[in-house]
Amino acid sequence: MTLLKLENVVKRFGGLRAVDGVSLSLEKGEFLAVVGPNGSGKTTLLNLINGVYKPDGGRIYFEGRDITNMPPYKRARLGIARAFQVPRPFPELTVLDNVVVGAIFNGGYDKAKAREVAEEVLKYVGLYEKRDVLAGRLTFNELRLLELARALAANPKLLLLDEVMAGLNPGEIDAMTHLLKRLAEERGIAAISLVEHRMRAVAKLAHRVVVMHQGKIIAEGPPEKALSDPKVVEIYLGRPWR
Repeated sequence: MTLLKLENVVKRFGGLRAVDGVSLSLEKGEFLAVVGPNGSGKTTLLNLINGVYKPDGGRIYFEGRDITNMPPYKRARLGIARAFQVPRPFPELTVLDNVVVGAIFNGGYDKAKAREVAEEVLKYVGLYEKRDVLAGRLTFNELRLLELARALAANPKLLLLDEVMAGLNPGEIDAMTHLLKRLAEERGIAAISLVEHRMRAVAKLAHRVVVMHQGKIIAEGPPEKALSDPKVVEIYLGRPWR
């Protein structure tokens, strides 16, 4: 079942086409990695999907519904959640309360249900033992997990991940990879993840890879195929990724 579909989407900033005629689709439970250097259009693409930006051309559909002009909060209620590259918790609130807030405002739950949901997702991501700790006292890896938990509290069908592995050590990357795989396999949550580096993690995790350059898709397919494309090696990687 097609969950998300973009048709010839364009976003301009002045004379720059940050996203230039991008078309792609995503199936339920599929993990799509969007790869490319800084400035390739990856983050703009995510901003178009969750409604931060409106496209200058093209259409965006979610579960067959045209959401092109829908504001972010309505998209969140449909099941589109986002975890940002730089975690944005409320540092003066506990870990649990941070997730409760996400469940209320993005998931539409009442306070009692929001607390129940928050405790469940904290157990799922491995932060339950830290539930009463102030968010401002967490390590960077724990903040990443908190950001993910806040997104999961909205009970999403689609998770947008902005460089979720940036700044993590190899052991933390392996743990995050395992967690994201579980989300797809156990909960059927689809994901689009932006990646600038970490090609080996991409190859382990993604069902499909899209490579962007100057706002356009230059390669697409299974990780091994897309990352070995001669254009990708020449323009982006510089050498074979393995």
